[in-house]
This record gives sequence, C-alpha cells and structure tokens, in this order.
Amino acid sequence: MALKLITPPATEPLTLAETKSYLKVTDIGDDILISQMISAVRKCCEDWTGRALIIQAWTLWQDSFPRRERDRLPHDGYFELPVDLADDSQRVISIPRPPLQWVTFIKTYDVGNQSTTFDAGNYLVDTASEPGRIVLNQSASWPSSLRSVNAVEIEFAAGYGDASAVPDALKQGMLLWIKLLYADKNWLFELGESTAGLIEFNYSDVPPPVVSLWSPYKVYSLDMR
Repeated sequence: MALKLITPPATEPLTLAETKSYLKVTDIGDDILISQMISAVRKCCEDWTGRALIIQAWTLWQDSFPRRERDRLPHDGYFELPVDLADDSQRVISIPRPPLQWVTFIKTYDVGNQSTTFDAGNYLVDTASEPGRIVLNQSASWPSSLRSVNAVEIEFAAGYGDASAVPDALKQGMLLWIKLLYADKNWLFELGESTAGLIEFNYSDVPPPVVSLWSPYKVYSLDMR
C-alpha cells in the first residue's frame, strides 16, 4: 500500500494574523518564520493524528482488492456461522486520512498495464465512518486479472473543509506548539515571564500539552485489507 498527496491544502488551518495575535507579535520581522511554523506544525498534526485538516486530494495505491485469508478464519464447519459473515470484510476498503469527503475514482490496471475506471455504481462511499470506507455492492464484484503491483488506484479527497471546520482542539494544539517553538524569543512573553520549562517541552516528539489536545482525534489503527 502506498499513499501519495497529489493536491495539498489550499490554505492553512491558522492564519498568520490569528497566530501573531496568539503570540502577541505585532511587527512583521518574523512573518516568514511564523508562516513556516504554521505549515510545519499542521503537517505534524496531520501525521500524528493520521488525519487531514483542510481539504486535500490523495491517491491510495494497493496491490490488490481485499480477499479472504483462510489462515485467519476458523475451519469450515468448526463454528456454525454463515460463510458470508466471514466474507463481509472483503467488500470493504478503509480509506486513510479521515475525514473522507469523497472518492474521485477507482482505477484498476490489468497485466498489460492498461487502466480501467471502476464504475462508481458498483460501490458505496461511506463518509460517516472514521476512517471512511468504500463498500462494494452485494451485486457487484471487484475486477480480476490485474497486475501484481499497484493494481488498484484510488483517488479521494479528505479533510474537514475550510479552516472554520477544523476542530478547535486541533487548532489550539497547533497554536500552543508554535508558541513553544517560539519560546526562545524572550520578548514574546508579557510581564517578564520566564521561558524556563517551556523550551523543554520541545524535547518530546509532540509536547505533552499538545498531545492532550490532539489525543481524542488520533487514528490509532487502520486495517487496509
């Protein structure tokens, strides 16, 4: 499985103006630096949570469609369960980087490397679940006779929408981390506040106060079968 960003977000969840207001910065000397921090911390937020914030387009490549793995199922007759129950998961493809907004297309590549667009009428796009899913209709079947590598190409859009739709906790965590990264500017803090203890937060991969804000949104597992 490979995941590739093809259209990055057009804007950031935080504007330069609101970030400078949070930092209590009034001059323009560090505008470029602050803008770079916004972008860098947003990418860290997306990677750590496994989410997309502002609408963006991705391509998901898979070697094949989900298929039954006999070694993961009980032997036939061992339990009195309908076989269909074990087969249901084969009809579902989980899409990373929630929230899923839409699926643009599913293409398959045959052994001659010729592409075919899979009819959208054959599947349902579930944007209510997290992660989002593509669910094959009961009357449909996945294409066969495909090449062995990167045979399935799925283009999709993910993200909450524009900046106003991004959860406040994610944006507040971004603002806090930017402030921690900026903490070596002693003049940033009013009333002669000391930066002692603030810079140390940056020794962690993600500062603990930021983790506390982002944790409810973290995607902990994703079964791509």
